Amino acid sequence: MTTAPDAALWHKFDAAWYRDEYKEVLGADLLRSSDDNLQSWYHKEGAFSGHSPNPYFHEEWYRQNSSDAQQALSSGALRSGFEHYCAHGYRTESPHYLFSERYYRAQNPHLSDEALTAGGYANGYDHYLRAGDKEHLSGHIFFNPAVYYKNCGLSPDTQPLSPFRHFLLSNRNLPDQIMISEHFDPVWYSLINPTARTMVSFGFMPNLLYLFLNQFSPEAF
Repeated sequence: MTTAPDAALWHKFDAAWYRDEYKEVLGADLLRSSDDNLQSWYHKEGAFSGHSPNPYFHEEWYRQNSSDAQQALSSGALRSGFEHYCAHGYRTESPHYLFSERYYRAQNPHLSDEALTAGGYANGYDHYLRAGDKEHLSGHIFFNPAVYYKNCGLSPDTQPLSPFRHFLLSNRNLPDQIMISEHFDPVWYSLINPTARTMVSFGFMPNLLYLFLNQFSPEAF
């Protein structure tokens, strides 16, 4: 597999997304600063504070679910989970709670290391974001593109954004409002688990599905 992930979408700092995602914690000067200055601030301060650099990588999820990254952060060897993922975690680790490198590669056995390298992809996630998502492939057992489109009331024929890209740019509470796969019903889960509902309502977790998945090892998916 290629060791140069620079071209991967998950490798890039998204200044516009970052401003919007962290507008409540960034000061007015940073919000008005250039993209280069904002990226520099992210590397110096934001990454260490647990900020994600783009919508494709979920820093909090990665820190909680990568034991190797946890050790590197605890020892001070690295400043963020994203740094760990870019260095070597991208080969095997899950960068987002709704993408599993292991699951995607198992579902698409033709994506061997050799095939990914030949296609110019850094890993399975790079392929998924640039090609597989557009083909409505699934990157996780708990994200079914067909179910997602149906419950969002979207038509794949008229929707300009691919399913997962659309999800990433939607409200983080969306998984609490609709089923995005046949495997998780947020209404039912909320009813049987009022503590989870409370944790989400107070901002301790982004949504019910995230909380549910975080109770398990990502290797299970």
